[in-house]
Amino acid sequence: MHELKAFAGALRGDGVSLDSLRRGARALSVGTELSAVFRVGTGSDGEQQAVLAAVGPSGGGTVTRVALPRTFRVEHLTHDATHFTVRAADGRTVRATPEQFATHVLLLPPDDDPRYEVRLTEAFLATALLPDRSWTPGRTPAVHDAVLGTIGYARGAGGYGTDLVLGDQEVRLTFDGAGVEKVTELLPHARDLVAGFAPVEAAGREFLWSWGRDGTETADDERRFKDALCPGALVVYRSGDFEVHFDDTSGDHFPDGYWPVVRHRADRTPTSVSVEA
Repeated sequence: MHELKAFAGALRGDGVSLDSLRRGARALSVGTELSAVFRVGTGSDGEQQAVLAAVGPSGGGTVTRVALPRTFRVEHLTHDATHFTVRAADGRTVRATPEQFATHVLLLPPDDDPRYEVRLTEAFLATALLPDRSWTPGRTPAVHDAVLGTIGYARGAGGYGTDLVLGDQEVRLTFDGAGVEKVTELLPHARDLVAGFAPVEAAGREFLWSWGRDGTETADDERRFKDALCPGALVVYRSGDFEVHFDDTSGDHFPDGYWPVVRHRADRTPTSVSVEA
């Protein structure tokens, strides 16, 4: 992947930087008005690889990978003063802001989801519906639910969420990669997860224990481990799959500043674990 300085140079009109980005590119759009560059190339495995670079006034910025569905073969990239437009060989187009294209939408990995490409395609085609922090509050109205309460858009976090008390724990419920329409669509599923959260929480603890154990532990070790884990967040994906974030209240099992996350299919089957920081 190209370094940020190449994209910053292209935005300044530097010919060497432009030539380096054009080399091997399937499509390239240098959005000077957007302070951003969108590039689609071909990886060593033959698959298309997309990156979006956003460059600030001081020259700092980010280079973000953009996940493209295999069926959306990019043919052309253009931009105007506010948006990039990506056109596929079959004529489909997606027009969105740099922030929307750079938003990472959570999905279960392909090995855990046979419908991964279908879900990735749905998410990519809906890019223009992802909340953008430049939107006025009128475009991100709160969602009111009789069970879950008021689900508001947190501009700093870039998503919808609300705080719930489940049992004796406060849990943050958030909806990943979802605007108001998708949040509304996911409400029945979220209500079901919240209503049946106790077994979900227990399954997550059990999955974490099986994932981390090496076979030398005692029954007391298992009890202490499970008792130390408290759920802190429930994140619902666009697909209906979800993840539960746990806090290690003992500080004995995970380094300070790190916490485990258990990913589940929509049917509540745990699939994988990661440790976040």
